[in-house]
Amino acid sequence: MLSHDEDRHLRAIEQWFETDDPALARMLRTHQPPPQLHQRRAARVAVDVVGGLMFVIGALAAAGVLVVLGTLLISVGVGLHLAARGS
Repeated sequence: MLSHDEDRHLRAIEQWFETDDPALARMLRTHQPPPQLHQRRAARVAVDVVGGLMFVIGALAAAGVLVVLGTLLISVGVGLHLAARGS
């Protein structure tokens, strides 16, 4: 149980968060990252999976075009992951 003084300080900090950065306060309150982050991460993973599948299918079927496209998609996926890590 918080003392009256501690409770007052905690409420002041919460109020400061609400006024200074409402998006951060909302995210901390719900404990969920914004949906855009989920969508971007899913898109990066999808690029990786599709590129990997194209590469494997191209290698098994001896289709050079699929191998090249798969390699390009994997490279794009790596670039997207590195760009996301930097921001």
